[in-house]
Amino acid sequence: MRYADAEPNGLADLLGRLLEANVEQDPARRRLLAPAVIEVDASDAEVAARVELSREAVVVANAPSAGAARRVDVRIRAGAGDLLALAGAPLVAGLPNPLRRDGRDVLRRIANRSVRISGMLRHPIVVSRFSRLLSVS
Repeated sequence: MRYADAEPNGLADLLGRLLEANVEQDPARRRLLAPAVIEVDASDAEVAARVELSREAVVVANAPSAGAARRVDVRIRAGAGDLLALAGAPLVAGLPNPLRRDGRDVLRRIANRSVRISGMLRHPIVVSRFSRLLSVS
């Protein structure tokens, strides 16, 4: 786990620490580290971070400016509260568990587009793996 920027923004720092703690707590999560690029945007805080996964490392960076042309597999855009709910949602197969209230709440937020996940249909495995890496439950 490393940071690409000398001074990571608050979201990049939070994501990096959460990913690092989750992998340290459960080393089996290392198998989820397949090459992918995920961008997370906390729309209400106007801050974004980029997570680059590979078998060897996790690199977290402040998201590049809108004009930068870089590959992104999945983009998650939501308010800070919605992002926290997403990270805390109970999962089944890497997706929010519809049998649990918290899981249904997150699925509702995705359905009403307060949580937007671009690339979810093209890269469902990336979404599932990232959810399991990020999940605190």
